[in-house]
Amino acid sequence: MTQAYQQFPVDNATAEAQTIITHRGAFKCKRLQFGVSMAPGILQSIMESLLYNIKGVIPYFDDILIAADSPQQHLTRLHQVLKCFQEAGLKLNRDKCIFAVPHIDFLGYHIDSKGIHPMESKIRAIQDAPVPHNKTELQAFLGLLNFYSSFLPHKATVAEPLHRLLDSKATWKWGPQEQASFTAIKSLLTSSKVLIQFSESLPLILVCDASPYGIGAVLGHKLPNGQEAPIAYFSRTLSKSERNYSQIDKEALAAVASVKRFHEYLYGHHFELITDHQPLLGILAGDKPSPQILSPRMTRWALFLAAYSYKLSYRPGKDVAHADALSRCPLPVFVSDPAPSLFSCLKICNYLLLLTILLMLPLKIPRFLKLWIGYREGGLGLLFLLSSGPTSHASLS
Repeated sequence: MTQAYQQFPVDNATAEAQTIITHRGAFKCKRLQFGVSMAPGILQSIMESLLYNIKGVIPYFDDILIAADSPQQHLTRLHQVLKCFQEAGLKLNRDKCIFAVPHIDFLGYHIDSKGIHPMESKIRAIQDAPVPHNKTELQAFLGLLNFYSSFLPHKATVAEPLHRLLDSKATWKWGPQEQASFTAIKSLLTSSKVLIQFSESLPLILVCDASPYGIGAVLGHKLPNGQEAPIAYFSRTLSKSERNYSQIDKEALAAVASVKRFHEYLYGHHFELITDHQPLLGILAGDKPSPQILSPRMTRWALFLAAYSYKLSYRPGKDVAHADALSRCPLPVFVSDPAPSLFSCLKICNYLLLLTILLMLPLKIPRFLKLWIGYREGGLGLLFLLSSGPTSHASLS
């Protein structure tokens, strides 16, 4: 776009707030100016509302990406975009527009019909990086490498000696082990690494696994030929308290944390959630009722997953080697519980859930008062009602 922000007029109050003082006096700017903190958000909101109903079009501030499966489809979508701009009175910079190209470099990635690749210039910057001499230089190198972490499923294992040097109590000592790790990690990233682009027409698969000290997952598409292609990788270490979980809780945590990590891909789409821990099929299966007796943690996770449309499937551990490797070489990142607390869930349900239960069950006044008091004191009365069988309700009266 030509002078993107300055194509949008502002009202008098905003113009006065944008007043600039020069040697010739004060001037009110009647157009949105560069440098205003809210300007990027305003521009992005306008572009998304303008182009939201055109498939294959992705606006990023004043850059518009138009993707298509065929030249004719590309021309059709391009015509729709230009028509929207014409009706909105927006102008484009012809010299900066690129039409009908087979590939493009955008935001540090090389995008073509095969998928998403790391850029050659970024790869050379990593491969030609000098040996760091202190923690600051090492942090800069690892930060550049983390930009492409989604292409490196085993980065944490190879870079583990380098991460140890960044510990607050560690003294700087660059030895043969660190040099071998530094050399190996630079060779991990090549231009042949490809992540497939997300497609609404292909089935989604999320494979997750847990180890004694980490969790990992691979989000991918199932191609028409039966093969699975990765969209993104995810791994993280377990916190000190999470390492004390039972194995079934760790496997459930891997599923819940992976679903939350890829929420933007999964929410609103049906997907297959694959685990190598068969006991989970009787607890977190979305198409089966949950057992009446569950730990509060597992109940909370089951409520969290209920918001998604998924099918829980079992696959032997030998067939989920990629997710298993990620869980055994996790990134050193600690996060809080990925699912909201049970009391938060009850607060969200609030009066609607309570009234629904009251309509379904013939509660007497004393029983209702005890239930309401229990709910107001922390949700325990309502929790008891949800987790109890019909014969146990008499204990409330």
